[in-house]
Amino acid sequence: MTKYFYVFLTIGLTVYGQIIIKARAMHHASSFEGTRFLAAMFFDFWVATGLVAALAASATWMMAIQNSDLSLIYPVMALTFVIVPLLAATMFGEAVKPIQMTGMFLIVIGVGLSVVKS
Repeated sequence: MTKYFYVFLTIGLTVYGQIIIKARAMHHASSFEGTRFLAAMFFDFWVATGLVAALAASATWMMAIQNSDLSLIYPVMALTFVIVPLLAATMFGEAVKPIQMTGMFLIVIGVGLSVVKS
């Protein structure tokens, strides 16, 4: 069960990193372009927390795969492809088309099937 704790912690950290970096990119986009935009992003505290989250996600992933079958737990990481777009739609008003919703539904079904023990 510990392996799933680390997998879901990895997912949470990954999702946080993507969402916070997008939020800060939207914040800086109206003020800066090109290299000035990148400089503003790299010196932004919240972006730094997103980058630290990415590093922490790597560490928690290492813990998850330490004693687990990669073929069993790796498909669960696909849930980031469901969570991030849904949060982006909720938080940033991004459109999620019906075909995308169908794809996300299929991902959830696939993840569910991949963790079923036969």
